[in-house]
Amino acid sequence: MNSASTISKAHKIREITSPGDYYRLVLNNLFQFSKKNWDSIFTFLLFCTDILFVNLSFYIAIYLRYYTYINPFDYWQPWLFVNIIFFPVSICFGLYRGIFKASLEKQKFQIEKVTFYVGILTMAFLYMIKGDEYSRAIVIIFLMAMYVILELNHSLLSKVNIFMVKKGIGSKNTLIMGSDESAYRFSEQLKDTYGDFYQIKGFVKNKYVTDSSDVVPHIIGTCNDINTIIREKNIHQVFIVSDSMNLDKYTSVRKACERYGINLKMVSPHIKNLMKKRKIKDVTGVPLVTESTRSRYLYYQKTMKRILDILCLMAGGIIIVPAGILIALLIKLTSKGPVFFKQKRSLYLGGPEFWFLKFRSMCIDADKLKGDLLTENESNGALFKIKKDPRITPVGRIIRKFSLDEFPQFINVLKGEMSIVGPRPLPVKDYKMLKNTDSICCEWYKKRGNALPGITGLWQISGRNELSFEEMCLLDLYYIENQSVFFDLEIMFETVYVMLFGRGY
Repeated sequence: MNSASTISKAHKIREITSPGDYYRLVLNNLFQFSKKNWDSIFTFLLFCTDILFVNLSFYIAIYLRYYTYINPFDYWQPWLFVNIIFFPVSICFGLYRGIFKASLEKQKFQIEKVTFYVGILTMAFLYMIKGDEYSRAIVIIFLMAMYVILELNHSLLSKVNIFMVKKGIGSKNTLIMGSDESAYRFSEQLKDTYGDFYQIKGFVKNKYVTDSSDVVPHIIGTCNDINTIIREKNIHQVFIVSDSMNLDKYTSVRKACERYGINLKMVSPHIKNLMKKRKIKDVTGVPLVTESTRSRYLYYQKTMKRILDILCLMAGGIIIVPAGILIALLIKLTSKGPVFFKQKRSLYLGGPEFWFLKFRSMCIDADKLKGDLLTENESNGALFKIKKDPRITPVGRIIRKFSLDEFPQFINVLKGEMSIVGPRPLPVKDYKMLKNTDSICCEWYKKRGNALPGITGLWQISGRNELSFEEMCLLDLYYIENQSVFFDLEIMFETVYVMLFGRGY
């Protein structure tokens, strides 16, 4: 131990001269811990109270059904089943992911879905165990009580959360880099969506724009003052609002944020549509500073992700293999050409390439006809999409609508070239179209390469054909920044729903 550290500790010990000083020190440390970790504390508190109220709802249902005392353990099987499935069902719907910033409306919507599926699964469980001795009315009363009580619990704790955030516990002092109308619109959107979670301390003007104080009311400096502003305002988060999305313009800002360990994110002025998406629970954008402590976490995440992929392949093979054989026969019998379609794909221009597999859903000369259809492209960037593509075969139209043409990609997953959830790889040839797009910067979208390509992802469950190339990339970056095994399960579950109802085609 060095002498400076010894002197510092000795000084702190001398400061504690009475029990009152000791308790004040403990309370201060507790306050600082709560202020720094309030998001985790709030999520844990919400989960624990939800579990408590789920069990209370079950007891209330028994009492209301019989209007007399009945030993709750007489219903131990459905009671235990509900406790076992509540957490996994909540995970599949993302009830607790990002709930610290989630609006009460989003929480209520997710509570509705969790309640519905807990009810369906519980009824199915009683049918499987032939539990005729258990009253089905109790399950119905339980579900109604559960929904009402959980909604009340979330409403109450959300008010507590908002109160704490207004007191500065859990909020982030935020700086917005930009001084034009786009920056101001983003600040208003930030307030409308997240309230006081991001406390905007001011706007910073970069050296590439002229004076615009008439548009933005609170300019506190320029990018040359960024180091001083970060220290004086105790900044935790910096957002760059940029039309060009050019990373090179903000090198000095990035270096300053790295020096002080500040989160830095570049956002497009056109992200309003993305922030409304149900799965988005924070600001989408391009993260420019990565925490060094996250590298070890990401290593374990990759390992867990690979284990999840293998387990899903083993479980899903019972359905995928027979369905794949049937689809292959239908393709072979109804159109000329091979059963499989393979294509060189990558996550970004110049990135690692691999042979991407699909069931063939188009005529055999589809690539030759594509050149004649470029003028009808309904997307931008490196995306080529036509809703009524004349090259698609009748069988192809069906398997595309329900995403069944993607089944051969499980071979890519088995080989380790892809993951089940991840950014969507695109045809290498389509990246040539990037030069015709002014709305993106070819540098930042390469960050999609920080993850393995995926069969499904956030883009696919967010209205894939309704989004531009830039929006697709921003969704991918949001996923990469927030990826976890639980988030993967949430996306997988939503993908099943999208496939069954043919959404996003």
